[in-house]
Amino acid sequence: MKRRIAIPALFATAASAVAYALLRLRRRGGRSAEAAGAREREECRCECGQAFLVSGAGRHRVYWLPEAPTSDPLLSPDCPQCERPLPRDPQTAGAGTS
Repeated sequence: MKRRIAIPALFATAASAVAYALLRLRRRGGRSAEAAGAREREECRCECGQAFLVSGAGRHRVYWLPEAPTSDPLLSPDCPQCERPLPRDPQTAGAGTS
């Protein structure tokens, strides 16, 4: 009879420990991921002069208008002002010079 009680209690304890560990990781990761995202955002400009904040590389680049919150990125791959396609590669200084 003791075994019927001990085994479910052991599983409940293990499940509680796993849930606690996952919550701790989620809390710690959520704050640091948000802070890392804020640090990694760079400023760039379209040919028309529209400013953007940019994060990521290649097809994973995400654009925001400067006044937009982090949770509100641009969903279109085009500039909202002039409708030119936004660059998918990072802009580097001196990229066209050899």
